[in-house]
This record gives sequence, structure tokens and C-alpha cells, in this order.
Amino acid sequence: MSIHHSHSAAPDETPVSLPLATITVDPYGVLTVSLDGAEYPPPSPTAPWTKRRFGELLDALTADRTRTIRVEIHESDGSTFTDIIRAARTPHPDSTDESPAPRRARHRHTPETIEVTGAGFQPGEDVTIALVRSTTEATAAGTVRVTLNLGELPTGGADIVLVGTTSARVVTRRVP
Repeated sequence: MSIHHSHSAAPDETPVSLPLATITVDPYGVLTVSLDGAEYPPPSPTAPWTKRRFGELLDALTADRTRTIRVEIHESDGSTFTDIIRAARTPHPDSTDESPAPRRARHRHTPETIEVTGAGFQPGEDVTIALVRSTTEATAAGTVRVTLNLGELPTGGADIVLVGTTSARVVTRRVP
């Protein structure tokens, strides 16, 4: 038994074409956006598109996820990312249902942030930022032992930092 597939389109078929959103990111995170070559300005001229408003921008470009688009993002460092944002599947309404269900508003969780600063570092120095998850007491010999759940660590391992609050001793270990 032989199965043959033809990849040639019939003369009356139209090729698939997706709207193209081109997003250029400047060094300050401000986005310049075009949709199919035409400028796509933000809703308010006083609030430009920014990386922080990227989700809102995608919602606008896809008409709240009702149409599929292709997105090209050109970062300020010269890198380019491409993706296809697909329309959400819409259920087929029952013929007996006369009124559509009310649409729920989509609320995004905006995390609260806090800024932490420190001084006295060398210019250009890599500074590791660590969040304390637990503390333990050193033994009479001055050693510390801790057991970690590998499932809680990021894939690829992590740097573990041990800091003595009295001795100011800092020990770092890389774990798998």
C-alpha cells in the first residue's frame, strides 16, 4: 500500500498569511511597534509601549487573542526573537444557547517590588544577590552542615552561600 501526499496548492487556494508585528526595543526598554508595516502607536501618546506593558501590547495586537499573529522582536543588543502568538480557541456556541456567556475580565498579578541598595563594591564587580531561606547554628568545631531539597533548586544547579553573621566568613559552594 502506498500513500502519496501532494504539497502543491490548488490554483484557487490562497496561501496562509499571518499579520506581522515588528517590535524594536531601545536601550531604555521603550518599544517601537508596527503591524504589517504600519506604525502601531500606544493608546495614549503620553504612555509609550514599554517592556513592562508587553502583555497589554500583545493583547492589543491580537485583538484580545482572537487572531493569530507573527511577532519579531529586535532587541537593542542586536538579537532578534520570533514567535507566533496563536488565537485562543473559542468554543462553538450551542444552537440552543441564545445569549453568549459574559466575558470575564483578565487580571494580571503585578508583583510588589522593593529596591535594595549597597555600596563599597568595585566598579564593574559581579555582585551575587541571595535571599536567605534558612539559618542554622555552627557546631562547636565551627562547621556548618545543611541538607537541601534538590527539587527546590533550579535546573542546572545553584550557588549556595554560607555567611557567618559574627565571623563575617563567606563560603560559596556550587551544587548540582
